[in-house]
Amino acid sequence: LGVKPSECKFDPTIFKRTDMLQQVERISHRSSNDTEEGAAHKNRLGVLLGNARFEQTKTLTHVLWSLLNSIPGNTVQRPHRHNSVALDLCVSASPGVYTLMGEEIDQDGQIINPVRCDWTTGGVFITPPGWWHSHHNESNDIAWVLPVQDAGLY
Repeated sequence: LGVKPSECKFDPTIFKRTDMLQQVERISHRSSNDTEEGAAHKNRLGVLLGNARFEQTKTLTHVLWSLLNSIPGNTVQRPHRHNSVALDLCVSASPGVYTLMGEEIDQDGQIINPVRCDWTTGGVFITPPGWWHSHHNESNDIAWVLPVQDAGLY
C-alpha cells in the first residue's frame, strides 16, 4: 500500500490473562441492586480492552475496539448488530457453542434465515457489518470470545 507511519499514535498495552479473568469474575457476581446497572442480568459479561491514551473512547487503539467476552453455559446473547465488521477469535468453546447471523430480524427479534457458525477453540469467524447475530452456548461450560472491530466514526 506504500503507507509509512509518520507519528506514534499509541504505546503498546499489555493485558494480563489473570487480570482480565479477575475482572470478568468480579462483574459476574453483581446483582441487580448493585451500582453497575445490574450486571448479573446483562447480555454480556466481558472486559473492554482499552488503552490509557484513548480514555474518552475506551478503545484499544485509535482505530480498533476489543472485548474479552464470556458467555455462561446454557445462555443466549440475544440478536444484536454492529456498524462495522467484527473479527471474532474463539478463545475457548465446548461443542454446542455457536453464532447465528443474518441480514434481517422478524417482528419478534429473531434472525430470519440465519447462517450458523459453530465455535471451535482457536477458530475465527467474521460478522459482516450491519448483520444481526446472536451467540448461543448450549454447553455447561463458559465460552470465551475476543471480538476485534473497527472503532472509526460511523
